Formats: sequence, structure tokens, C-alpha cells
Amino acid sequence: MNEHATKVLDAYLDADKLSVPHAILIEGRWGSGKTYFLQKVYEPGRIKRMQAESRPHIPFLFVSLFGATSARDVEMRIYKTACPGEAVAGGIAGTIAIGIGEILRVKDTAKTVVEKFGENAIRRLSEYIFVFDDLERVEKDAFGEVMGLVNSFVAEHGRRVLLVTDEDKLKELVGGEIWKDQNEKIVGRRARIEADLESVVQASVRELPDGPAKAFMTDRVNDLLEVARASEVENLRNLSWAMHNATAFVDCLIIDDEIPGSHVAWTMAVVLATTLWMRSGLLDTETLKRLPGLSTTLAFRSVGRGNPEVPLDPQLTKAKAFSDAFGSLSVDAPPVDYGFVNGFEKSGVLDRAAVNTWIKSQFGFGREYTEASWRKLWYSRERPIAETEQAVADLKDELARRVYTKRGPILHAAGLALRQSAVNDRRLTDNEDVVTFFKRYIDELADQRLLERSKIGHFPSDFDGYGGLGFSSQDTDEFQEILRHIRTRSEEVAAAELRAQAEVVLDEAEAGDLEALFKLVRSDNYELSTNPVLMDIPVDRLAALMAQDAPALNAGAKMLAYRYHSARNGDPLLQEIRWARAVYAAVVKKLEQWEEPHRTMALESLRGLIRHYEQGKQPDDMIIPPEKAVEAEE
Repeated sequence: MNEHATKVLDAYLDADKLSVPHAILIEGRWGSGKTYFLQKVYEPGRIKRMQAESRPHIPFLFVSLFGATSARDVEMRIYKTACPGEAVAGGIAGTIAIGIGEILRVKDTAKTVVEKFGENAIRRLSEYIFVFDDLERVEKDAFGEVMGLVNSFVAEHGRRVLLVTDEDKLKELVGGEIWKDQNEKIVGRRARIEADLESVVQASVRELPDGPAKAFMTDRVNDLLEVARASEVENLRNLSWAMHNATAFVDCLIIDDEIPGSHVAWTMAVVLATTLWMRSGLLDTETLKRLPGLSTTLAFRSVGRGNPEVPLDPQLTKAKAFSDAFGSLSVDAPPVDYGFVNGFEKSGVLDRAAVNTWIKSQFGFGREYTEASWRKLWYSRERPIAETEQAVADLKDELARRVYTKRGPILHAAGLALRQSAVNDRRLTDNEDVVTFFKRYIDELADQRLLERSKIGHFPSDFDGYGGLGFSSQDTDEFQEILRHIRTRSEEVAAAELRAQAEVVLDEAEAGDLEALFKLVRSDNYELSTNPVLMDIPVDRLAALMAQDAPALNAGAKMLAYRYHSARNGDPLLQEIRWARAVYAAVVKKLEQWEEPHRTMALESLRGLIRHYEQGKQPDDMIIPPEKAVEAEE
């Protein structure tokens, strides 16, 4: 690939003398692999050819112009790149009185300057072909000056220079007319670089450390290249990252001999495809959630009550485009949870144990795992009819025995039951209406405190499905109704658990551990500290605790003051304010039984602390509203 570019460069560099001094422009889209081509493909090949022809090879000196602010800046970059040792030893930091360009122009350079640079360093500067990379990223105001330096190298000193750039972005930077003028004056030939997917894929595998992952991927280079081509992504940086991600998952799975090689290969391909599209902005987190079960979603949409002519929503459109691009990979029934791929892309951290356990438990790999009945039913279109019938019987039995207590499996089973019901098959719910059956199922679990709890106010949308498969709650009213019900009951379970925790805190405080009260305000007990869970605590219970002695009063007052300090109008926690006011009033009443001076000192401390932390709040959000404070003082 890029044979034309090779011919252009060979003709330029092999010429003993250029009839017209000029530079070569190596251009192509950002990420298409221009620098990669020169460094990894062209120059190594040229070195071999020069050696075969017994000719000396003049090496390339790659100098990035990213952010270059002047010709002097570029000169210093040349020097530091060519002679890093001399630059460090000489303390060169861009403060030289005479530039490298001047050294190249003047034969009898001043001795002090020669000493500054070092004779070896100066000689070395004449032993390179300059490759100026990222021309489109030079500072706009410095562009003319930098091109003047390039022209000096080419026209005055006969140097061979390669300019590497994304020409479209360069025109955006300096304007078409300015670039046209510089182009005509300095550039004599040009070569466009096309994305060489094959070289990147092969190099990525070739450069892996020896081991099982390298051997596995070496045998499947063609499969990797097929995925890369199907992506239609030309940015080689993105391809390099995608290869890195795919390698990480292969390395993770290959060590577990209970996971079949075919599954490792499928995972490798799906991770490669997913990363390529995510890095290219074609996939996002929300779209990934719509991929599992996509074919079923689209199939039922086309035959359901909705109008199939209505355009798909944006996420579903993106998901369908991804599925269409990689049809052979079955991306709507992924071999690995997309959450792992997304998480690794964001953090670079992969939990091997979690990934392998997920795969083995979902697909029934390994001695201790069996494939779930709901998964067999999900794939009924791919299985013998007898297996599908057995899966229906197994899932019906599991639902009748209330085997599933977590939200994900329950919702997935509900989705399957709705799908079966759409073709008049209600065996999963023993001929009962699907919505009625699952509401009762959920209620029974919630009443027995067996239903998986949900953080109050937090119910992620990816619980529409389970185990990498799913149903969209947007597509059927019945599924939405079941989803709303399980959300409500899950939050009720969570609230009940928090209330029980609050009771335990009071038990501990009453037993003498007054520090326990601070569990109601500490950030490490976030849910307990930010949700209205104290309203069921009898007012007199806390008041009696606080009024028993000064240490208890101090701990209780701090708890009340700190708990509502950051809450503002609309915060759910402020639902407790009436309860907190009642506690305060009850404590004040009980303190009337204390003898002086302890009574007055205790009241002042209690009021002062609470009022201090209520400064700036609205009266409705205060334990001691202004009028109450005045009355108390009177």
C-alpha cells in the first residue's frame, strides 16, 4: 500500500542533484498514518535497499512543529532532537545568540558559537534529512517565519526536507491563498498517504511480547484486519488503541482454559470493533446499552402496535448502524458485557476475575457453571426446538419458585414472557397476564425483604435487561409498567433497610456509644446521611436520649445541626424538618427539669449550635425558625 508515495520519495531522495530545489509534501487525513508510514514502513525499507546497493543511507530526523512559535524555536527543536546529549551538557535552553540556520549559512562560524554547539553536533546536523511533522499545528503567527526557514534549508543549502501535514487542516489554519503561495514556492512534489490498516494490525501483533496472546492473535491477523476494514475507520491512532484493547481482553481470557478459543476470538473481534467506533465518536455509553437484544427489539417493533414507519431514536439508530457494519459478529448478543469494554476504555484497568466469571456464568463454561434457562430461551432461534421447550419449562419452574431476586434477571424474564405472550404463549406465567404475574412476583419478594434493593432515586437504565441481553423499556407499555413497579418496590426495600439502620444507630447510642449518632451525618454513610429515614423514630426516644446528660445533649445537638446544614429547599432530606423541630421542642421541654445553672447553659449551647449552622437558610428549612428563636429567648 502507498506505493505511489514510495516512488515519489525514492525519486526525490535518490537524485544526485535536484534541478529545482524543493521540499516534498507528505499529506493525508489526521491519523491516517503519515508519520507511521515514514518511520515504520518507508525508512526501514529504504535502509535495506541502500544496504543491498552498498550505498550510504542518510537517516531521517523527525521534528514536530506542534505549537512551534518561531523559526528559532524550530532551530532549537532540530538541535535538541539531533544532539540531545550536547543540548543537556551545554545547558541549551533556546537562548543562543545565533541560530542553527545561521550556522548552516556561514562557513566560518564564530568560534564561540562552535564551542557552544560542539563541532560533532554541528557536523551531525548536516547528516540528516529533515522531516517536519505536524505542519498544520504550528502557531498561526509563526507560519510564514517557519516556512522561510524551510525555504532557506531547501533553496540556499540544498537540503532534502519532508513536510508532513493534514493539508485540509493546514488550509483552515493559514487560509487557502497563503498556503497556495507557500506551496508553489517550496513544495515541488507531493504524496498522499492512505490509511494502511494491514501494516498497523500486523505491527501491533508482531510487537507483542511472546506468549499465548501473541500466538493466538498471530493466527488471527486476517480476522482482525477484516474487522478493521469493516469499521471503515481510517484513523490509525484509533486502530492502534483498538488493537491494544483487544489484546488486553485476549490476554485476560486466554489464561482460563475453561473458556473456549472460539469465544476468545469472538470477544477479541467485538472489543476491536467497539473500541474503533467509540474512539471515532460513532458509539457512546447510552448507545452501547441499546445493543444487547437489538435484533429482537427491531423485530418486535416491526410487528408490534407501533408504527414501523416512525424513525428510530438516535441511540437505536446508532446501535443499528453498528450492528449492520459488523453483522458477522452478532454484536447485539455480545460475548462480553459492554460495560467491561467501556470501563477499560475509560480507565485502562481490566478486572480479569470479574470478566472471566461473567463470561463463564453467562455461557455455562466451566465445571461449576450452567447456562441459564432464560439465556437458552433468548437464543431459541438458534437452538433445536426440544431445547427451547425445555428452557420454557425450566424458566416457568424457576419463576414459580421465585428463584430470581435481583432486578436484572426479573426484568429479563419479564421481557421474555412478554415476547412469548405476543404469540399467545403464556406458559412462563402459567397463563396469567404477564404484568399481573410479575407485579405479584415483585410484591412477594419485597414483602419478604428478598428483592434486591435500589439506591433511593437511583435506578440505572441498563437494568432493562440482564447478562448482556435486554429489552428496551421504551418499546412496550407493559414492560414500562413492570419496570416502574420494580423500581418503586426496590426503593421501598432500600428505604426500609435504611430505617432499620437508623434504629440500630439509636440502639448503639442508647447503649452508651454516643459517637454512633455521627453515622447519621458522615459522608462515608452517604445514604443514611442524605435520605429522610428518621421520621419513623419516635420523637420522645431521641429527646429522652439527648436530655439524659450533657454529653448526650452535645452529641445529639451536633447530629441535628450537622445533618441539615447543607440541605436547601427541595432537598428530600428536608422532609424530616418537622420531625427535627418536634425533637428540638421535646428536648427543650425536658431540659426544664434540669437544675440551674446547667439548664440555662444547656439551652444556650443547644440553640446556639443549631442556629449557627442554620445561618443563611430559609425559615421553612430551619429547625428553629426566626420567630421560634425569638419566642425561646423571651
